[in-house]
Amino acid sequence: MGCTTSTPSVTTPSAGGGPTQSLQPMAEANGSAGIDRELERAKNEEEGKVKLLLLGAGESGKSTIFKQMRILYGTPRTEEDLRMHGVVVRANVIVAVRKLCTHLRNLGLEPELDKEAGESAAAFEDAEGVDPSGMSPRAAYDELIAYLVDNTATEPIARDNPDMDQKDWVGNSPRAGLQANKDAEAFLRHVEAIRILWQVSPF
Repeated sequence: MGCTTSTPSVTTPSAGGGPTQSLQPMAEANGSAGIDRELERAKNEEEGKVKLLLLGAGESGKSTIFKQMRILYGTPRTEEDLRMHGVVVRANVIVAVRKLCTHLRNLGLEPELDKEAGESAAAFEDAEGVDPSGMSPRAAYDELIAYLVDNTATEPIARDNPDMDQKDWVGNSPRAGLQANKDAEAFLRHVEAIRILWQVSPF
């Protein structure tokens, strides 16, 4: 057995002192009218939107067109959006570098890096007289293998520019995800080795 509460009905005398009428139906009618107005407003707003249906096979460019339309006619990018994209780009570079180093090892091309080091040193001597990086392609490869692929390094890499974190506008982005932020931090720690290995000419 349960009990419920009821809303008392408020009555007002009718004109001329006749029978009374309740205010509750009037309040319900006003509330219903308000809901109807809100539904009508939402309907008009939805009808005013331009909707585009993109059809096509896989890898035909549907997502590319959507992204281009959003860039051209969408809302401007916020600072957080730009920070997230910066983190994702850096993380993608780390993923590509891991694959590059793995393929170099699997294909047995590591000795070619030593030859590349001699050719690069000779080229800098002819052009400027000194190698601006001070790191050979083989040394860059060994660093990336130890820190990014095999994870055998036990000591943190020494940064050439310890103030880089304070000047870096990208930083971290929670929207990019935990792994992407870790890879973005690895990018900053090994950016010099990545640059040197990326400039190695095809064998």
